This record gives sequence, C-alpha cells and structure tokens, in this order.
Amino acid sequence: MFSRFKLGLIAIVILVSTLATFTPLHAASPSVRATLPSFPISINGQPLDMTHSQYPFLFYQDITYLPLTWNHLQALGIESAWGEAEGLRIWTNRNFPRPARITPLVQDLSDVPRRGPFTARLAEGNIALNEIAVDNGSEPYPFLTFQNIIYMPLTWNFVHDILQIDIRLIETGGLELIGGQNVIGPLPGDDDHALYFQSMLTGDPNKAMIKMDKSTYRLEWKSREELEELRGSRSASEHPLAGQPVTPERQDRDLFYGDTKVYTLTDSDVWESAVWGSPVLTAKEYPAGDQGDILSINLKWRIATVGPNYGTTYNFLVRNGTSTELKEFNRILDRVMPNPDGTVWITSASLPWRFGSGPIPGTAGLGLIDRDGQLHIVNERYNGMDVVALGLTNPVLSNPAAVDGSLYVVIKAIRPEHSTPDTTGLYRLNTKLEAERLSSYASGLHYLDTSRTIYIQYPNNTIENWNTGESHTWFDHELAAME
Repeated sequence: MFSRFKLGLIAIVILVSTLATFTPLHAASPSVRATLPSFPISINGQPLDMTHSQYPFLFYQDITYLPLTWNHLQALGIESAWGEAEGLRIWTNRNFPRPARITPLVQDLSDVPRRGPFTARLAEGNIALNEIAVDNGSEPYPFLTFQNIIYMPLTWNFVHDILQIDIRLIETGGLELIGGQNVIGPLPGDDDHALYFQSMLTGDPNKAMIKMDKSTYRLEWKSREELEELRGSRSASEHPLAGQPVTPERQDRDLFYGDTKVYTLTDSDVWESAVWGSPVLTAKEYPAGDQGDILSINLKWRIATVGPNYGTTYNFLVRNGTSTELKEFNRILDRVMPNPDGTVWITSASLPWRFGSGPIPGTAGLGLIDRDGQLHIVNERYNGMDVVALGLTNPVLSNPAAVDGSLYVVIKAIRPEHSTPDTTGLYRLNTKLEAERLSSYASGLHYLDTSRTIYIQYPNNTIENWNTGESHTWFDHELAAME
C-alpha cells in the first residue's frame, strides 16, 4: 500500500498564470513568512529544480507550497478561472476522455537562484474548489497571495480526494506529486495471467490496449484488433446469471408471467406522447432457485435526451403462482444469484452517464431474499448510497458470490455528516448479512478477477493488488514512449 494512509496534512500552493491580473481586494491583508523547502520534490516522476525556478516552491507552517505555472497546471490535470463576481475557481479537468500527458513537464527556470525567505499575504475574495466554497478565514492553512498570485493550500482531502492528485513521500525523504495521468483506461477483462486495459492513446491502432502481467506488472501493447477480439469474446453470450429476455402476456392493462398476473399498468405507464409515442416495454426473467423466478419489467419512452434514459423498472418475485412486487428494489437488475442455503442475492450495477464520465451516484444496489421470501436491502442496512458487488464487471466470472454465497462489496456511504457511523469501505458480506470490514477506503474502481483476487484501479495510472498490497504507477510520457 502506498503512503496515502501515512500522510498528514500537506498543502500545495497553486500559481495560476491565467490569473496574473488578479489583485487582492485588500492589499494590506496580514503577511506571512515562507521559505524554500529543504527536500526534493518531483511532479509526475520528474525532479524539479527549485533553486532556479522562476516560481519557487514555498514552505510555510510545515506545509509544502507548489507554484503552478501553466505547465504545472496542465501536467497535473487542473483547470482554473477567475472572475470579478465568482472569484477563483479551480477544478479537475472535465474533458472526456481526459487528455494524456505524453510529454514531460517543462520547467520555468531562471539563471538567478532564489534564496528566500519570502513574504506572502492572506488571500481575500471568493474561492471554490470543484464547486465547493472555501471559507478562507476559518481554514487552518488559508489561501495566500505571493507576487500577485493566488496560492491554494491543499489538505489531503483537497488534493487527493477532490482533485485526484496523489501525494507520496519518496524514499529520499522528498515529496512526489502525481496528477493528470490518463493513458490507462477502462478494464475490459482479464485471464489467468494478465489484466487488460483500454488505452487512451486513441490515435495509434497498435497501442489500443495494455496487457499487464499479474505477477511481474510488466506492460505490453496490444493492437486495436486484439482489443476488439477481447471485447467480442466477453460479449458473445449473455451471462447465465444476467437473465433472459421474455415477453409477458398482456390482457388489456394486466401483465401475466405464465399463468400468474404480475402487474397492472397505470395511466402513467401507458401514457402516449404525441412526440415520442407509447413507451416500449421489455422484460427479463431471472431464475431465483428455490424462491422461484424474478421478473423485471422496464418501460422506456423513445426520448431524445442529453443524459441517460434508463426508463422505469418494476421487479417481481414470482413463486407458487403468486407475484410479489419488490418495491424497495425497483432498479435495473444486473445479476440474480441463488445461494446454497436458499437465499438469493439481487444486484444492480452502477449505471454510467451517457458519455462515459463515470457512474451515476446512487444507482448501485444490493438486496438479499431470505429463505422465507423476505427482501432485505443492504443499502438501507449499512447506510450505503451505493453498494457495489464486486465481480459484476467481470463477464467471465461464473458467479460473483463465493461457494458459500458470500460477496465482496464496496459500500459508499451517504455523506458522513448525515451518517453515524460512516460505513464507507470494502467488506465481505455473508448470506446472514453479517459484514466483515476489510478496509475503510473505497476510492478507485474495484475489480474481482477470475481467481477472485481484488485489483483496484486508481486515478493516475495506478493499479493495486489489494490482496498483496502491491501497487504500481506509470507516467503517461513513459507509456507513450514504450515500444
């Protein structure tokens, strides 16, 4: 595991060259004394010459301050803007796909060495970080100005959790910043020996996919044809636990599954739009072992929307000629997994935004139908806005659940200020809904491979084997130069 658990508060001061015309509202704000850091610093693996930098790093109240020129901002994947009314706004690059940084950082150097100490002042005016307003007056490490430039103090929460910049202590006693690294893209699958990642170097057909050896972490380029072959092998047939399409019989507004009436369509279900027409009804059946079957019905209008259109879903447990609506779990189903003890897991995966910019919060859910046919919602029991069952994104994994029916799950809790206690973390959950907390950290994309090893894909080209604790990071410019 790398140093995210060991670091205390570290701050970075951001120099925004585009804000050079900004003047603090009150020139006489309190001043502070800062010096040059006495330890090495690097950005994306490149050591920095702090002594000859035109915009030197500063050290104040045991906090490291990093001046960000245009080159630094671009290297770390940070955008910024300033306006008279809005003040300073700083955010992570929102482009999709996010750009790869295929050239090393260009440093702004001067022939004249900088010695210090330096005088900076407290910044005034509105400040927002990823649309979160900052109360600079109450911050223990306030925003500063130096040479008419705004400096931003970044706690671990600011720099790592919000801006997705990694801060690591290196063996030489220095500080390493890693941000804006995006060549390693989504993970479409694995085999016994390797993980496969889509490459964001979209212009080169010979560098469309990255093969990572699970034992050595050695990387190898694969072609676009090999990427499409891998995708095709994963999507050739429906997963056996992912249900099969079925057409319910309709009599007037009543829907029947076999001889069992399951649902009566409401006025809103059959409302016909003059523009979009009638809703399209689709359905899937999922075998639920001794519990019977689960029928999932989806109604969707053909609406042209900018965002995703997932329609309305109704789920029903059908057993012994009786239908029970699972009203607490009217989500799009991903897997239904009968367990050896007669219980049944029902899962809904995180639903993506249309343009692939990440999952929609609150769409991942998990439920358990006990042997008496009662539904228990894991999201409610463990205060999870999202409960992600690991293994759903691995199409060749025969069953995300273990032989005993237990699941690995990631719980992303409802905001901690509304939750007591904070349940965020990685868990092993058994069919009695007893949870063993394995980690209180839930960042990154968790992937359960074919041997049931957990890998976590973090931002900035970082892959971790959770079972062994080993992690590796690759820089965009290194990957782009790799043959």
